Amino acid sequence: MSSFVGRSARPVRPLPAAILLAGVGFITLLTEILPAGLLPQIARDLGVSVSLAGQGIVAFAIGCIVAAIPLTRATATWNRRSLLIGVLVVSALANLGTAVAPEIITHLGTRFVAGLAAGVVWAMIPGYVRGFTGPGRLGATLGVAFIGGTMSFAVGVPLGTLLGTSMGWRAVFAIIAGITVIVGVIAALGAPRVPGIHRGADARIPVEQGLAAALRTPAVLLVLAAVALSVIGQNLGYTYLTPILDFGGVSLNPSLVFGLFGAASIIGTFGSGRLSDRYLTATLVAAITAGIIGLAGIALAAWPGLVPTSVGTVLLIIGALAWGYAFGGYSVLFQVVMARAGGRAADAAQSMLVTVWNLSIALGGLIGGLLLAGIGALVLLPIAAVLMLLALIPVLRVLAGFRAEDAAVLREPVAV
Repeated sequence: MSSFVGRSARPVRPLPAAILLAGVGFITLLTEILPAGLLPQIARDLGVSVSLAGQGIVAFAIGCIVAAIPLTRATATWNRRSLLIGVLVVSALANLGTAVAPEIITHLGTRFVAGLAAGVVWAMIPGYVRGFTGPGRLGATLGVAFIGGTMSFAVGVPLGTLLGTSMGWRAVFAIIAGITVIVGVIAALGAPRVPGIHRGADARIPVEQGLAAALRTPAVLLVLAAVALSVIGQNLGYTYLTPILDFGGVSLNPSLVFGLFGAASIIGTFGSGRLSDRYLTATLVAAITAGIIGLAGIALAAWPGLVPTSVGTVLLIIGALAWGYAFGGYSVLFQVVMARAGGRAADAAQSMLVTVWNLSIALGGLIGGLLLAGIGALVLLPIAAVLMLLALIPVLRVLAGFRAEDAAVLREPVAV
């Protein structure tokens, strides 16, 4: 299948472009989460505590939050290929800066700049994909484009940690900078040109495509509520899964559970994207339901003495697979739903989604830490399951609205 982009009507094949964006997503998310496996090395080299070294991850997240809305709006009129190349250049320089940072302040600064680039990347990808993909293939193409982020969890972090052990953490960030340059060159040669938003006669972005228009759209607000509930619940469990499993004394190593989660999330990302083009309601509801079941299953397995060890092992395996599938699925499906909910303001709505997503990650970690210190590890997964269950309420309302709109279109008389 080919799409046509821009005034030149140049044919574009969505799959190669989506694979390129998957590579961008892989590098971008790997840059964010890789330090988690290298913190002891970073701390020793920079002469700081592990907790202070860990603030590099926080600085990156703050960069994402800061960038998603203002920088996305500032670059709204840029050609998408030019913007992609620009953020890759910034990301490469930031990673190179991290590799040579002599002390913690410089390290934190480079992590913040890398986060700025990442915030723009995640906000622009769905709109970029819409620009070179027909509406009938949007979900499938987004599934390919976003699988790079999922792969970074499943493959990138273990590989990066292994390389860091053998080569040192600075070498790993230098390698990432080099790979980012290579991806940038490929983008310059082969990424499709997709125009940005056209400003009006007064040089402003049209009102119907701005943030205010997105905020006035009830479906957008409902999607954001569902994202917040789902992602906070996700991070309540995922961030503190190791202490939860250790406390419960389960028979499976936490690294195996994370591996099962990562493998299932790849299937969820790709499979849900393909199914969403024809069965959006069923696919999104199934993904969130799988998350609820997965969290509940792991919670049962981790609770000491609640189920026999053999049953607990089976529940843990099934729970990790179901939860991983859910995460991979809704990470794409929320993008598909927001693309439709936002209408002409879809790009603005998407930047809000990225901001809410990252804020929810931070809130999940913060709330989980407070609960862990206050009432213990075992309550985290049940609370996460309840939050994900609550996310179904706004999701079902939005999907019901979509079905009503589609039915109204079918009832309209055809002009002859």
